[in-house]
Amino acid sequence: MRDNFAHYFDKPEFRAILARYEEMLASDHTFYFEATELTDIAEYYAMQGDSEQAEEALDLALRLHPDNIDALIFKSRSRLINGHLAEARHILDSITDQRDREVMFLRAEVQLASHQYTQAEALLRSLIEEEDHEANAYVDIIDLLVDNNQHDMANLWIEEAIQRYPDHQVLAESAAYSHALQERFDEAITLYNRLLDTDPYSTFYWEELGKIYFRCEEYNKAIEAFEFVIAINGDECYYALYAVANCYFNIGNYERAEEYYHTIHERYPETVDPLFHMGMCRINHGDDDGALDYFTQALTTIPEGSEEQAQIYSQMSLIFSRKGQHTKAVTYADEAIKICPNNAELIIMTGHELLTLGKYEESTTLFLQAIELNTDNAERTLFLIAVSMLENGHCDMSHYMLRLLKDNPAIEPEMLYPYLCFCEWTLRKEDFSKTLAEALSQCPGNPYEIFSLPPAQGESPEAMIERLKLLTIDNRQQTTDIKP
Repeated sequence: MRDNFAHYFDKPEFRAILARYEEMLASDHTFYFEATELTDIAEYYAMQGDSEQAEEALDLALRLHPDNIDALIFKSRSRLINGHLAEARHILDSITDQRDREVMFLRAEVQLASHQYTQAEALLRSLIEEEDHEANAYVDIIDLLVDNNQHDMANLWIEEAIQRYPDHQVLAESAAYSHALQERFDEAITLYNRLLDTDPYSTFYWEELGKIYFRCEEYNKAIEAFEFVIAINGDECYYALYAVANCYFNIGNYERAEEYYHTIHERYPETVDPLFHMGMCRINHGDDDGALDYFTQALTTIPEGSEEQAQIYSQMSLIFSRKGQHTKAVTYADEAIKICPNNAELIIMTGHELLTLGKYEESTTLFLQAIELNTDNAERTLFLIAVSMLENGHCDMSHYMLRLLKDNPAIEPEMLYPYLCFCEWTLRKEDFSKTLAEALSQCPGNPYEIFSLPPAQGESPEAMIERLKLLTIDNRQQTTDIKP
């Protein structure tokens, strides 16, 4: 169940208890603590991701209060979460009051973990009846089922609970959370909109609604939701500002995206991500020099050896490659590889640049290294190498590799067919007409793009070939015209 301790952990009374406990650990002093104090401390450490400290606090609670139900429940649930089902059941069985509400909920969790679904359902039914079908009891049961990934069971309880309490706020929140988790987005949107009807200034509801629209790729609606959060809370809303910026980026409005990333950078100058994303906006604008400025600025503050640093180096390598400065491209790709030595795509990137520089042996060594590193997805690695071969003028080798990958389910047809068509047209292969027909059938727009031909809906392969012949003649004429 999703108990929210965050606010309590910020309160002075808890901070005083925690300080006294940590003082005890750091000294030879021994202090007395109530069981609830120690279980709260254990919960705090668990939420911080420090399981060892949590266990230590819990062990002290059980030494001082061996029969305390809360401590035993926490210990049993901790064992259950860590996969020690038999130990969790043993601790649960040792609790004297088996009719305690929280003990019964824990029993249901153990039964669910043991795949005893009928018994768990029966126990939860007895609980809801004991509590006269109260709304909060439904909330706790739904949360328990959702947290234990029992979504089908949860949906049945949600349907029953909403019928009984259609206007209950906390119940609607739990139901909306569950639906969103299951990607039942229409149901979640309906509930969050209903909640907003009663509380239109809830930034939590607007933010959750925005997250759902973002996941649905309905970016304009997501922007609207997140902008309500900003309007209510002001510009000091890091998550909402970032979400709006990402939405604009995803719909291709790079100018507006950059404006929002710039606002974030001004308000949170210690963060590096906005600089990186401003650089990506400039790349998508075709302004590589502007992107380099942002990336260079980001490198002055980014943690050394971080993934973000590797990401910036890789983008800088691509920029210098586009500029024809291939030696610089290799330098930055190498810097990225120092940070991520097992990243096959970075290694292929470096191999591509070395191939462009005519360093065939070195590039071949890197290509083979990438294949060895990425055996689980060797097809994608081979595809990227084939593309590199093609871009460097090694059309025969590229064609051979692409033919090997043809009809392989690991490579999407819309990725493979355009390059295969280009190879076969360039090499004047007899199979080109057949390959083009397959390409037009499986990914109609892509072959036009790789040949820089205006698309023609419903065009036959034969008609497209005739247009390609004319294009070739035109290109030859242009080449003749510019000769001295």
